[in-house]
Amino acid sequence: MHRRLVLQAFCAVMLALAVPAMAQPVRLTAAEVQALLSGNTIDGNWAGTAYQQFFNADGSTVFVLADGRRDEGRWRVNPDTNDYESWWRSTGWTPYAMVRTEAGGLAWINGEQLEPFEVLPGRQME
Repeated sequence: MHRRLVLQAFCAVMLALAVPAMAQPVRLTAAEVQALLSGNTIDGNWAGTAYQQFFNADGSTVFVLADGRRDEGRWRVNPDTNDYESWWRSTGWTPYAMVRTEAGGLAWINGEQLEPFEVLPGRQME
């Protein structure tokens, strides 16, 4: 009986130690976001819709859906909050957090959802 309790306690401790070790998405810093996006294109999926977006170093951005619809806006990074912020005519400035996922990829946080994307070097869209 005593051995069983010791084994259960040991297992409980090991489980408690393992939970924090499980990879959680890690939020990127403002400097990391700036370096990843500036002058590059992302290829992603937002709420089930494929898109590409180019982030010009001057703060302008072009967003193109897979069906060819496009929009032009602005982008910036807030060093106080580490948020990426985008401006579109339809929404104004909106902040988003960017994370490195458990699998090592990148994603935006959209409410409770992670919206995955990959960074492509330079301008990879027309």
